[in-house]
Amino acid sequence: MSGTRSSRLGPLAATLRSSLGWRLVASYLVVVGIATVTAFTAGEAIAPVFLDRHLEQMARLDPHRRDDPAMAADLSVQYRRAFTSSLTWAFVAAAAATAVVGVFVTRRIVTPLLAMDVASRKIASGRYDERLDTGAVGEIGAVARSFNTMARALDESESRRQQLVGDLAHEIRTPLSNLRGYLEGLEDGVFEVDAETTGAFRRQLDRLERLVEDLSLLSRLDAGEVAVRPGAHAAGDLVSTSVAAFGPRFEERGVTLGFDAVAPSVRVLADPARFAQVLENLLGNALRHTPSGGSVEVAVLPTPSRVRLEVRDTGAGVPPEIGDAVFRRFVRGDAARSASDGVGSGIGLTIAKELVERQGGEIGLEGRVGGGSVFWFTLPAAIETGGGRPAHRAPERP
Repeated sequence: MSGTRSSRLGPLAATLRSSLGWRLVASYLVVVGIATVTAFTAGEAIAPVFLDRHLEQMARLDPHRRDDPAMAADLSVQYRRAFTSSLTWAFVAAAAATAVVGVFVTRRIVTPLLAMDVASRKIASGRYDERLDTGAVGEIGAVARSFNTMARALDESESRRQQLVGDLAHEIRTPLSNLRGYLEGLEDGVFEVDAETTGAFRRQLDRLERLVEDLSLLSRLDAGEVAVRPGAHAAGDLVSTSVAAFGPRFEERGVTLGFDAVAPSVRVLADPARFAQVLENLLGNALRHTPSGGSVEVAVLPTPSRVRLEVRDTGAGVPPEIGDAVFRRFVRGDAARSASDGVGSGIGLTIAKELVERQGGEIGLEGRVGGGSVFWFTLPAAIETGGGRPAHRAPERP
């Protein structure tokens, strides 16, 4: 029994020991004190007026005692004593009620605030798994729920940061290790400085340079420093430019790259430079995952309101359990390729997703019957008016 009582009094004692708890209780007492002083002052000022009226009424009932000063003085004294006693007991009752209510309200308010203060200090020290009890009703419970939402966001952000740092260290370590191996081989006389060796050096340096450039672009995208200016353009022209630029690389790898031209009337609202970055990232991803002798096809599928572009490859495909996770940073469909020379930076698809969404579109991945993958993205269609101008233009986005 005593243990139960002490467990109940523990939060109350902690509440009353806190400076905020004492301030709240003191505020209640100050309010009661001011109310009491006001009541006494007002009563002392108003009481004689009511007493005189009472004496006048009594004099009308008994005219013989109209001018009896002793009676008037006695009535005044008794009236003031009764009035003072009433106010005194009223003050005692009000103070007791205020103390009970004040402690209850203080506990309901101060205890959650103290818990929030402790939790915020723990979060500030790096313990992002701290959570508050959301059982309180009203605004306190709402604040606790908002606090937990913030804490979860910080926890997830910290987890992503730690994973990003680890992945980035791994991505940089691999080409650096390769470069060190080649350099040590040259020093030991295992390799000679010929076209093959310099080509290997160049591939590793290109990989590092591509990683740095992609990281820089992704950082600027996160900071909102990459301008996207969509305008009306022929979808076929935009796709043909990227396909022509990638053609030699596909021929070198022995992979067929196909694209069926579409009517010039198929127009899309897109930023040409950002459109090219998206399509080239998808083409580069398809090339890395398609073996020699395979094929990659680019298709444009127009609808009245959207233009859908698909990049279909005949590679090994993406495991179903990964799905859309490939658009997250440093997530790959085939982890075994992470050390190969042809691997990408690991954030190309992330950049593609960011650029598509900033142009008002969507991006996704589908499995292909018989093997392979279909990466697709959609952008708003440019609807021409009678004057040859697009009916609407997407606003410039930072």
